[in-house]
Parts: sequence; structure tokens; C-alpha cells
Amino acid sequence: MNPLFALPQADWLSILPEIVLTGVASLILLLEAFTPRLRPAFNGLALAGVAAASVLLARQPAGLFFHGLIESTALTGAFSQTILLATAIGLLSAQGYLKREHLLFGEYPALLLWCSTGLLLLVRGVELVTIFVALELLSVALYGLAAFHRREAVSSEAAIKYFLMGALVSSFVLYGAALVYGETGSTTIAVISEALSSGTGSPGLIFLGFLLLVCGFGFKLGLVPFHAWAPDVYQGAPSPFVAFLSVAPKAASAVVLARLIMLVTSAPTAGDWTKLVSVLAIASMLVGNLFALAQRDIKRMLAYSGIAHMGYLMIPLASPGPASWRPILVYLISYTLMNGAAFVLVSMLYAKPGEQHAIANLSGWAFRFPVAAACMAVCMLSLGGIPPTAGFVAKYLVFAHAIQHGNLALALVGIFASLIGVVFYLRVIYMLYMRDEIASPGSLKLDFGGQLAAVLAAAGLLGLGLFPGPFLTWLQSTLTSL
Repeated sequence: MNPLFALPQADWLSILPEIVLTGVASLILLLEAFTPRLRPAFNGLALAGVAAASVLLARQPAGLFFHGLIESTALTGAFSQTILLATAIGLLSAQGYLKREHLLFGEYPALLLWCSTGLLLLVRGVELVTIFVALELLSVALYGLAAFHRREAVSSEAAIKYFLMGALVSSFVLYGAALVYGETGSTTIAVISEALSSGTGSPGLIFLGFLLLVCGFGFKLGLVPFHAWAPDVYQGAPSPFVAFLSVAPKAASAVVLARLIMLVTSAPTAGDWTKLVSVLAIASMLVGNLFALAQRDIKRMLAYSGIAHMGYLMIPLASPGPASWRPILVYLISYTLMNGAAFVLVSMLYAKPGEQHAIANLSGWAFRFPVAAACMAVCMLSLGGIPPTAGFVAKYLVFAHAIQHGNLALALVGIFASLIGVVFYLRVIYMLYMRDEIASPGSLKLDFGGQLAAVLAAAGLLGLGLFPGPFLTWLQSTLTSL
């Protein structure tokens, strides 16, 4: 037997979390076909699959598997758990929405689990073809989820825009990988690193290849100038799905983008990539916050806010190195909780699909829905980087990293952009608590699953904000061992 195709048991065990997610998703589709009466239990079954995958991830041994195609470390495990957290939030918040809109079908949790499978492989992939296949797996699932509310024209429009732009960007990633392979002779990140260190290949073509790869994953992150899809897709897609879309794909794409930037900056002929990263960060922070300031629709506001937050996330990559992983991971965990929970609350408070999600409609609702309003306030404070929330800790680590590595100007721009953001985040709290009611919620009832997701996320934000020490200590020890 060819040793390249002889896969030891350890390789199969290394992808057991992905196998579980895929198996549960396939089981749900079979149950949908043969026992549709069980539809109310599908989301619970999917959550059980996510919990099982999380346990299996925590028990995985470190190492390279499948002949060096994927890796498992404490760091990839932490990012993978962040993705599963976002998946759980998306599933918890979906049940009430799907019931209300008569969309309680097995396809939703199945697609979400397949998307999570692609994201886990994207985080753990250390070979360009593996990364591309994982990207396509999650993208196909995302396109289907974006159009899941098939009776709403705005949802179909959002899905078409996302599909057309996503297909174009996939070609960027594929062509960039082809150029890098042609100049280095390998698609494995470790071998590419050795080739770049030895000066192999044409510097111009290598630069172009990595530039195309950065453009592709910059689109997934919603960085300026690849951000145009985000507001329209966020506004038109089902809100529980946006709670997942706005955080999980960004977490996985950030890992790949960080790896690529750290890889290319190690080459002696790479050029000054740190300036390019700084330009992307500054443009995203300023454009995101300034456009969000002008929005009156809360979903569009959060979409532009997400662009700004990905700009903050790029700041540690302006001085790339092993120390960059710490602020990136903390920021992504915080962003998953605060942005995911914010969209969960939007999906409950704006019950009519296709409507404008006017911020002014929340006026006075804090007294009708005190728990939801309190959770929304915590999310807005955290998004604004106001203590004692996890968002403050995350921004502090990002700006401190920049200052410690000589990027004071970049940190100052980030702080200035954050001050702009505080205005529109506090506007939401002001509407909830300090304005008289102008729109009646009618018979609106908040579902238990969505409220549970929001409360747990808000508790996590306050817990990480008040007691960040244990988590930061564990993270530092993990990075030191790596």
C-alpha cells in the first residue's frame, strides 16, 4: 500500500470533532425526511453535537496529522472552541425565530453544523489546498443560510450578493495559492516558510500571490475595501444566522490571515507588509465607525461596527509575531460574545422579517423587556470598549501590543476611532432607557432560547471584564509553551 494513503488511527481521531458535526448534520437531514414530527428537537440535537465536538476538541493531543495537512495545538483548540461557541449561540437563538416564521426545518441546523465543520478545518489547516477546500465547504453552507427565509425577497437578494462576491473572492484565493505554489514548490505552510527564508522564487510573483490570499480572507473579515457586502447581507439575512455569520467566519478567517501575514513577513524579500496591514486597519476602523455613526437601522449599524472591529483586530498584525496571538484570541472571544448576543437580541426584538430595524423603535422598551434590555446594554458597552466588560480588556490588549512594538500612531488612531464608536453604541442604550415609547411591541414574546443565549453571553462579557486574570494567565502559559 502506498504510505501516503495509509492513514493511522491517530489521523482519524484528530478529526473526530468534525466527523461528529458532519454526522449529526446528516442525521438531522435523514430525520427531516422520514420523521418530520421531530422537527422541534432538531436544534437540541444539533446543540448536543456541538457539545460533543467541544469535549472531543478539549481532549485532542497536539501534533500534525494527515501528513502535515492539519495541526492540533492548544491555540487552534482555543480558536475552535470560539467557533463552537458562536455555533451554539446561533442555534439557541434560532428556535424561536424559525417557529415564528414557519421555517422550522432540519436544513437550518444541518447547514450550520456543516459550516462549523468547514470553519474548524480552516482554523486547523496548515496547507493551502486544505484551507481552500474548507473555505468552499463553509461558503456553500453560508450561501444557503443567507437565503433561508425563502419567502422574503430581501433575504434572496442578500444571498445573491453574498454568493456573487464570495465566488469572485474564492477565485482570488485559488489563484493566489497557485502563484505561491508555483514560486515555492509547495502548498504546505512550513515548506513555504523555508522556501521564502532561502529566497526561492520571484519576489514579485510571491508578493502578488500573498496579496491575492490576503484580499480573499480580507473579504471574509469585511475589511475595507472588501466590506461592501456586509451591510446589505446583514440586513437581509435571517437575524439568528447573522449572529453566527458576523462572528464565526471572521474568527476562522482571522487565524488564516494572521498565519499568512506572519509567514510572508518572515521572508527577506517580502517587502513592507506591515505598512499594508496598518493601512487596512486604519481604513477599516475609520470607515466602519464613521459610517456606523450615520446609520439609523441597528443591523446596518452593527454591520459597519463589525468592519471597525476587524480593523482593531488587524492592529497586532502590524507587528506580527508569536505575541500577536494573545490579543487576537482575546479580541475574537469577546467579539463573539458581544456581537453574537447583540444580533440574538435584534432577532427577538424585531419580530417582523423584512422590516426596517430602526433603532428609534427600541425607545422605552427597557421597561417592557428588562432582561433583554440589560443584555443589550452590556453588549453595547462591551462593543464600545467600556469597562468592566470583556470589550475593554480586548481593546486594551490590542492597543498595548501596538504601543509595546513601536506602533504608537496606530494605537492612537484606534483609540480615536473607538471614541467615535462610543457615540452610536450609547445611542442604543439611550433609546432603551431614556426615551418614551414610540412603537408598541404588540404581542411580541421573547423566546427562552434566545434569552438564555443573551444572558449567558452578557454574563461571559462581565465575567471576562471583571476577572480577566485566570484566562490571560492560561493563555500566556499556552503561548509560552508553543
